[in-house]
Amino acid sequence: KQWYQRRVAITAGHCALSGQTLAKPIMSCRLGRLYNKEAVIETLLDKSIKSHIKKLSDVVELKLTDNAVYNSEIKADLYIDHYSAPFVCPVIGLEMSGRYRFIYNWSCGCAISERATIEIPSETCHKCGTPIVKEDLIIINGTEEDIVKLTEQMKRRKEESKKGKKSKNYVVSEATSKDKLSVNNDEPAADDKPSKNKRHNIQDGNDKQHKKTKVSSDPKESKNKFEDTNSYKKLFHKKEKSTTATLR
Repeated sequence: KQWYQRRVAITAGHCALSGQTLAKPIMSCRLGRLYNKEAVIETLLDKSIKSHIKKLSDVVELKLTDNAVYNSEIKADLYIDHYSAPFVCPVIGLEMSGRYRFIYNWSCGCAISERATIEIPSETCHKCGTPIVKEDLIIINGTEEDIVKLTEQMKRRKEESKKGKKSKNYVVSEATSKDKLSVNNDEPAADDKPSKNKRHNIQDGNDKQHKKTKVSSDPKESKNKFEDTNSYKKLFHKKEKSTTATLR
């Protein structure tokens, strides 16, 4: 048991990728392992390294509470407490050394001790007030049984995410096709569109019809024009008679 606690203590204070001492900013994956952010970025850039971390969204930055009494300096004449840790639970003050189980909320990244959630149950984060979803609670450096559960949970979330993306893409593509169909229905066919010559002839016909309608719609004007025409005919008839008499 002491060996196991010692191993957990070492794991809790070191990066799972590089093995170096953990230093802020500290990241964690869905399996509850801890990483230095620099090591995560190097892993993403180096394609030869096989890891379940494929992108930055596969990890979350933890919001840890500093331990005010922690001393990082190691001196030969001082007793080294391997269970002392630079971070503590913000609720009940337990040190995050590996001796006590810690969890964090994936939605906000706040880390607290598991005992705090049992002694002071809450539906929101004790530190920032973010709503807590049971599936978003990740155990930090858990046991092998915890890792198996977290692995199954991670696979299930990935499958749900893929299904959600497929359904979303289907809805978007269906809406786009409907929009295109409505636009095509609104546009007239090529045969129905009048050519420039046809439009010009139609416009000329409309203008002529408008002029005729305008003349016929004014009875006084039409009457005056009719009287002018009759007087002109009479005048011409008189001239014709006078010319005939002269010839005789």
